[in-house]
Amino acid sequence: MDVVGLTIKLSTGISRMRGLRESSGVVTIPTALRRIETTRRMNNDRKTAFATMNVARTVTLANALAMRTRMSARKILIVGVASAAVTALGLVIAVWAVSRHIDSAAGSRVYADVESLPHRDVGLVLGTSRWSSKGVENEFYTARMDAAAEAFHGGKIDHIIVSGSNPSRYYNEPDAMKKDLIARLVPEDYITEDTAGLRTLDSIVRADKVMGQKSFTVISQRSHAARAVYLGKQFGLDVIAYCAKEPTGRVSYGPQLREYGARFKAILDVKILDTQPQELGDPIRIGVQSSRAEDKQPNLD
Repeated sequence: MDVVGLTIKLSTGISRMRGLRESSGVVTIPTALRRIETTRRMNNDRKTAFATMNVARTVTLANALAMRTRMSARKILIVGVASAAVTALGLVIAVWAVSRHIDSAAGSRVYADVESLPHRDVGLVLGTSRWSSKGVENEFYTARMDAAAEAFHGGKIDHIIVSGSNPSRYYNEPDAMKKDLIARLVPEDYITEDTAGLRTLDSIVRADKVMGQKSFTVISQRSHAARAVYLGKQFGLDVIAYCAKEPTGRVSYGPQLREYGARFKAILDVKILDTQPQELGDPIRIGVQSSRAEDKQPNLD
């Protein structure tokens, strides 16, 4: 058999085998490859669809969570603001009530007119810094010095205690007050320094426990003076007050705000904490010589 005949027979056999396989349902390699590729694409499409669905679901859940978070944050903010407002309102009411209580307790024992001021042997000037934070003379300080000199020269007090802090040789409130009263023609012998008047309470109690004075006139601005009168009454003392001139404008804002806190603290000191002066020390005798004829008997109304 020649080569040509063999080739024809092989081609015929292969053709018959292909027909037999196709007729019997046997998948050929190219067909299988096509089906595999189709299946792979379908699986990829399914995966892509599932992935898209998962992404969409995740985005939806994230949006819902973000919305809930925003709503929760908004609720927290609203609750926080409301709580802060209620707290602030309560604090304002409490401070106002305390302030009214102190003013009511001081009552008619606070005087703005030197002519109507009753006589007391001793005047107690409550200290403050001579200089303001801006380096100019403190108007509160100057007004207290003027009021003390006016009460002394008007015959309403016969001796002056200048009470304040003395933390160092560079800052000495009583010494500065004494020098400025002398400059206002108050004799040095009629001035006594109290260098441990660290707070108003200390100054009031020390006037009694250290200086031996049960009845005296406090000299300061009205709000401060009223608080001093209140403290004096709480410690069983006969205390009245002569009001120094009140500065106006911005310079008065800070001290006025601090006074509200100081009044609140005064209530705590005498009603709850039983606060006492930080320092008492040895007694200081004040020799008061007066030629005034006014009635000097304590008035404990």
